[in-house]
Amino acid sequence: MRYRIVLSLLALVPLVACARAAPAPTPTPFADPADEIRAVVMRYLDAVYHGRAGEAWLMHSRATNEGESFDEFAAVVRVAAEVGSRIEILEIDPPEIRGDEASVIVVQRLGPRVSTYMFHLVLEDGVWKIHNPRDLVPQP
Repeated sequence: MRYRIVLSLLALVPLVACARAAPAPTPTPFADPADEIRAVVMRYLDAVYHGRAGEAWLMHSRATNEGESFDEFAAVVRVAAEVGSRIEILEIDPPEIRGDEASVIVVQRLGPRVSTYMFHLVLEDGVWKIHNPRDLVPQP
């Protein structure tokens, strides 16, 4: 009898191990792509302003990271994180969506200074990514 109980318990071990190894469920997609784009931009800004360069880097499109240096990006994020707690996001406008591309304007304040930024995004592998490749960045 004891032998059967041990065998029964051993049979459950793979089931428990598989249950623990199962990937976390993916979040429910937003019903409205505009809401999803706004959420991506907010997560990105939160990562940048709180010094999480690795998280922000992974939110970039492949073209954005191509030929760029993560170390240089991380240095910029460190500087942004120094003032991040004082930055207030005033508004994220409704995004303009054009198929697999989108742009959205973000208005933020640091002290008395109000700034407006345009974020470009692309849909890659079913996920909206921040898209800022070198050819979009104005050169000095």
